[in-house]
Amino acid sequence: MTTLCPELSLPRPAPCWRWLLGLVALLCWTQASAAPFVIDTRFLGRPLSAGQRATVQEAATRVGALIQSPYKPVKLDLPADSCDDGLPRLKETVRRFFVFVVVKPLADDLYATAMPCELHDGSFLPIYGVIDLNARGLNELSRAELLDTMVHELLHALGVGTLWEPESRVSLSGEADERSFVRPQGRSWVYTAPRALAAYRALGGQGNGIPLDADAGHWAGPTVCAEILSGSAGDYTERVNPVSAITLGALEDLGYQVNRAAASPFRLPQPGKGCASQTTPAPAGGSAATSAIPAGGFVSCAQARAAGVALPLRRGQPGYRPGLDGDQDGLACESPGR
Repeated sequence: MTTLCPELSLPRPAPCWRWLLGLVALLCWTQASAAPFVIDTRFLGRPLSAGQRATVQEAATRVGALIQSPYKPVKLDLPADSCDDGLPRLKETVRRFFVFVVVKPLADDLYATAMPCELHDGSFLPIYGVIDLNARGLNELSRAELLDTMVHELLHALGVGTLWEPESRVSLSGEADERSFVRPQGRSWVYTAPRALAAYRALGGQGNGIPLDADAGHWAGPTVCAEILSGSAGDYTERVNPVSAITLGALEDLGYQVNRAAASPFRLPQPGKGCASQTTPAPAGGSAATSAIPAGGFVSCAQARAAGVALPLRRGQPGYRPGLDGDQDGLACESPGR
């Protein structure tokens, strides 16, 4: 009689079918756990240069790497202009999250705007989104500025800052989600959902909510300063601002599974010392004094680490040198091995 399983030198080998089932389960689990969250880009409007398209797609890759949730395929049959003027009719099965990237004239004070379009039933997560880039002045943005803008807007398209109130949380079939992640506090707004709030407190933030900008869709500029979803993010140019654990927490609050290890190094500004204290190394507590930073910046990342400076270094921060910023995204010494 021929056996399907070779003999194993074990005291009591399990039946063949158990080994096979275990192997199949392991292979399936490995494949599922390795599947990335992919963000596709569909370009409309004025053509972008090859370099600009590559930067937009790099931003999509970076933001996709923050998320570990599976995407649930969904059938769409939507007329043209159903989410934004100028969008085409959609009649397809959507298998991956995508954004329309539309280049068109916007108000002079805007780099871009973004919003989610249609929400999944049950999870209330976006099916797709749209980002409008301002054709006026787009060519004046450096690679780092366009990358920063796109990361910021992709997070909005995924729901951060745009799906925090009940009126925006209505699914494709009309199901409503009454949860609110924000509430008024005096004349301003605060964010109160648990994951982002816990991350804020872990960084030293105080209070029962995260202060928000006046539009209730960004973290208050004076509270987080140079963070990717800061209301003052436009003040910190020529670099890609950090995606902090706070913003990752906001993705979790929406229902995404996230890669927490992907959070950028980040600290809140020191109380009472303003945003300059966020990027200026403190003389104590493990950080280098400004006097320990050589004129012209550090020669190497190893020298910066030896000086006790928190990495990565950001453009404009003491010690930053363009030669350490290989991809010119405004962040130097991002890799521990450099």
